Order: sequence, then C-alpha cells, then structure tokens
Amino acid sequence: MMKRSVRAAVCAAVVGASAFVTGPAGNADARGEAAASVPRAPRPLNILLTNDDGWRGPGGATTPYIVAVRDALRAAGHHVVVVAPGTDQSGQGGRVSSRGEKLRVAGPEKDVWTVTPGSPSDSVYFGMDEIFPHGKPDLVVSGINPGFNFGALVNHSGTVNAALTGVEFGVPALAMSLETQPDWPEGTELAAAPAAAYVVDLVRHLEARARDGRLMPRGVALNVNYPLVQGPADPDTGSHRLADPKGTRATTVQGGAFLVPDFTPDDGASGRPGTYTMGYGAVDTSADAGSDIRAIAEDYVSVSALQDDHDVDGRTEGWVRALARGMR
Repeated sequence: MMKRSVRAAVCAAVVGASAFVTGPAGNADARGEAAASVPRAPRPLNILLTNDDGWRGPGGATTPYIVAVRDALRAAGHHVVVVAPGTDQSGQGGRVSSRGEKLRVAGPEKDVWTVTPGSPSDSVYFGMDEIFPHGKPDLVVSGINPGFNFGALVNHSGTVNAALTGVEFGVPALAMSLETQPDWPEGTELAAAPAAAYVVDLVRHLEARARDGRLMPRGVALNVNYPLVQGPADPDTGSHRLADPKGTRATTVQGGAFLVPDFTPDDGASGRPGTYTMGYGAVDTSADAGSDIRAIAEDYVSVSALQDDHDVDGRTEGWVRALARGMR
C-alpha cells in the first residue's frame, strides 16, 4: 500500500484516548510502588528485553530506564531476560559485528546478559541463538530509551533497530523511547515509571487482541514515543510536577531529514582532505499532520508501525488503527 494511503488511515486513528499512567517515579521507592501496582498479565510472556544504552553498573544503576521497564514487566507476571550491550551503543542503527569478531558475554545477575562491545542488534542475535535456542520469545522489547526516536531518527536508532532485529526472527517487537528536556532533566526521571507502566499496559492490550496467540501481524514492530508533559509548579519548591499525556495516537513516521550534518575542518579548507569535527543540527520544519512528531508536540503518546520490509500493507494499517482505538 502506498505511504499516502497509510498516512490517511493513520490520520483517522483514535483521538482522545488517554495514556495509561501510574504515579511519579522520582525515586527507587516510587518505582517499586509503581511496579507493585501493575495488574497481572492475562498470560505470562517470555520477553527478550534490550536497549542501546546497555546494562551498566551494579543492578543496572547507570541505566535505570531499562531496569524500570524490566521491573514493571516482571511485576505483571512476565518472564523477562535482559540481553543488552555492555557499553553505550546509542545511534548504532542496525549495525552487526563482523563474522569472526570476538564479543565478551557476561551475566552480572540472574536473567541479565551483557554483550561487549556488541551492538543492540548483536545483543538480540545472541539472545536468539544462545538464550532462546529452543523456542523464540513471545516478544522483544527495546528500551526505555531516554530521548525520542521519531521521524528519520528511526533509521539511525539502536533502540528501534534492535526491535526490528527481533522481527527478522519472526518475533513481534516494540521499541519504547521517552522524551528528554534539557531544561527539565528531572522530568525524565519522574516519567520512568509511568512510561514503563505504559509498556505493560500496551503489552496487555496486545495480548487481549492477539490472534492465534500472536501479538502482532507477522513482520511488524511498534515504535512508541512517550512525551514528557510538564504540569504546574509546586508553590513551595518551584519544581514542576509531571502531568499525564493526553492520550495515544496511531501515527506515521515523518519523512525527510531530521538532522543536518555540519562537518567543520580542523585543518585545511572545507571540502578538502583533512581532519573534520562532526556536528549536527536539527531541521526546523513543521510537523506533518498525523505524524509521530506532531503527536509528541501535542503531548500524545505516538505509536507507529514499522515492518521488516520497510513498508506497510493494507492489513497492517487497519490493525494499527484498531489498536490505537482501544488504548485508553
């Protein structure tokens, strides 16, 4: 189906559904309370959890967002195995290591595996070959990534491409990213538990709509972006509270470049051989109606369907529309 038709269908997706959100997650106790309050899943799933930031520090202390979603999924009754890079692999896209390259695998705790210096896709490959060799997982979850992965960024995102790697094996997958705001860094920390709870609720909704036990149409991954919505300031501290997203929208991925490259020569003239310092700027364009970027700008959770053949057919567009309609 042509992209234009897909966009028209997504624009007709449900408007006004509210996102599932639990309480703030500003500290470990709040994260624990949020996980404990998650309803049990109708059917426990075997989930391979990965990301592009890696699993770093004791208990994942340096990468708390993958910990938050792992704990929330486990609290819902799912069996979750983390297979993630041992180092930060942000922006690696779908890179895979060369044949014969040595990767060091560690098991820092039960059901946690790190692959160093492996990419996100390497981690999913290892999980499929060594951790789930006799039966594929029911779902691959990639994230939670602190920072959006929308528009053209999906092409370069390790988070998104780790999910798509799962789809290569015939496993349904979703990637989850959470907004960051430089002038409100604590907001992302506050949103960790609500974003993790949203993943749990989305998985529950997928289970409820599963056909023949399959969570998604074959070859499909979902790219989810969760907005950071600033509420009113606390009159005593001046700190802003976290507000809920307005709801969920099924979206298309906005086309066109998102990043503008800026190569600055360190020696010699521009456009000549030499050493360059790489920089990026963002494209200043309006967000298309129905796009993932527009949904986030308007404080909605964005859910986009991606396929391993980078196309969307008519059956899938209808499935995404119905999924979004049922989200609260």
